[in-house]
Amino acid sequence: MKKLFKWLFRLALVLVLLIVLLILFLDPIAKALVTRQIRLQTGLPVKIGKLSVGLKRPTLSIENFRLGNAPEFGSSTFVDIPLIRVQYDLLALRSRRIHLNTVLFNLGELHVIQNKDGKTNLQAVQERGKESFSAGSGSATAEFEGIDALTLTVGRLKFTSAKNESRNEEAYVGYKETVKNVRSFKDLEPFILRIRLEKKLQFLSDELLQRGTNAVPNALPLSGHEGQKPQSNLIDTLKKK
Repeated sequence: MKKLFKWLFRLALVLVLLIVLLILFLDPIAKALVTRQIRLQTGLPVKIGKLSVGLKRPTLSIENFRLGNAPEFGSSTFVDIPLIRVQYDLLALRSRRIHLNTVLFNLGELHVIQNKDGKTNLQAVQERGKESFSAGSGSATAEFEGIDALTLTVGRLKFTSAKNESRNEEAYVGYKETVKNVRSFKDLEPFILRIRLEKKLQFLSDELLQRGTNAVPNALPLSGHEGQKPQSNLIDTLKKK
């Protein structure tokens, strides 16, 4: 249930893994590489205000991340994330395991758009992600182990349908909640259900995505050695657990 937020959860993991695997690069270089790879993966315009990777501690932060919509969906803002801040387990990462100690995820805005043919921007990105995943199916994988403490803040949620305007919805949620021991998206379902019921956002229950796997293909080799270059393929951002 709540497939939409499950997709956002996976998108956050994509951003986290991409940046962690670029820890040996300077922040401006990492920012440029991450922006380019997300653009290749999604086919959408990407902007990152600031990216910082901790050198003394295994931390990273992304400020003002924005993913735009394709022209067929109006070229407006798709996802606006003012802040993602992560403390990760470096030893686990080197063993191809993703274990995050703390995650602060601030979703400023999400705008889902449905065109006249009934296709949504989420579905369009999913199709693009599947193509990228197929092209890089031979790359290594990393297994997501969980998040010790995930603090979620949700701002504005919008659904706009060119096919059926009566389905249009918009609400400012303004909720903040910390969920501990997150091992899968099921741990977030009570929070998402609360949003759907209290804010009466019916589109959150739409079956927008299909099932996938727990394995996360690597954007880069999982190694602590310097001089390693990014592979040409990213994580399949839209795969489900």
